[in-house]
Amino acid sequence: MPAQLNEREVERRMDRLLAEYDDVPVEEETWEDSTEEFASAIEHAESGYLGGAYAWVVREPEDATTLTESMPAEASPDARRALMILNRANEKWDLPGGGLEDGETFEETVRREVREETGVECAVTDLFMLRRVTAVPESEEVARQFETERVHFLYVFFDATYEDGSIAIQPGELDGAAWFADPPERMLPANERRAESWSPEKAKTENSGPASE
Repeated sequence: MPAQLNEREVERRMDRLLAEYDDVPVEEETWEDSTEEFASAIEHAESGYLGGAYAWVVREPEDATTLTESMPAEASPDARRALMILNRANEKWDLPGGGLEDGETFEETVRREVREETGVECAVTDLFMLRRVTAVPESEEVARQFETERVHFLYVFFDATYEDGSIAIQPGELDGAAWFADPPERMLPANERRAESWSPEKAKTENSGPASE
């Protein structure tokens, strides 16, 4: 078993993304795992798991669903809105997205995951953050036990625009999903970072799309 898992593939994917998108910040995180957590990280990597892709999906006012009499006034399509989800295991709003599947680019992953989680079709327009995670064992003894020093994962955060569909979550998968003009108070770090420069009144800008991997 190699001393490091996923390292070369993570670097290859990062190089491609950094070459195709401009001025992308990269976060480096190291997770010190317990024996059980490190065993799980190894199992995930050996099964082909490399990381995940998530999107800040923006819907323009003209693309909003027509209001019905039962819908509240605050749902009025008077501003640009961003799509967020509420996972069952977390009380903070998150970005839709999920794990990379075999043979997918990160762009393909995020489109599929947004569709599966929310029923919304989106188009990737830009990349606002990369997060490289390195899982390490809590001790050298654990590293020797598994003959592995590090396991690498890559998490990719895109900007995207709404293309089609209405929110329709799968029962048992999420606690909710919604379009926000003003970001909610309880958000996970990736949402908070993207929300810092978010304005519901900001005019739509056109970004060049990515090339395929």
